[in-house]
Amino acid sequence: MVQAPHLLRILVVDDHVELAENIAEILDGQGYYTEVAESAEQALACLPKQAFDALITDFRLPGLNGAELIAAVHQHGNTLPCLVMSAFTDQETVEQARTAGAGVVLPKPVNIQALLVALHQILETGADAALVSTKPATV
Repeated sequence: MVQAPHLLRILVVDDHVELAENIAEILDGQGYYTEVAESAEQALACLPKQAFDALITDFRLPGLNGAELIAAVHQHGNTLPCLVMSAFTDQETVEQARTAGAGVVLPKPVNIQALLVALHQILETGADAALVSTKPATV
């Protein structure tokens, strides 16, 4: 498994709170500090209060979707690397996420190893666009 540098802060956004908390717990176990938000609007409210090193968001959220969240984050001058998770990885969804600035789009259910590798990738490279589609060891 990819080990995280300590004290990197990750904001996990998903309206399925149990899933977001599960991902946060896994990331905590890998040495990240995590915070969970249930919506894009809640995530945007967190950003001025806390510095984050990366954003992991679901695509389909109530209110603003994940792509709109990423666009809003980047519009405010925040160059936060972003990863999108979605049960819908059709071309339109992937394109919207990439256009907004997502470095990686992962299909749900999320492959934990792929998530850790992708997170490490966007933290190291500043988020080159990629679509990862492996399936085992999911959450």
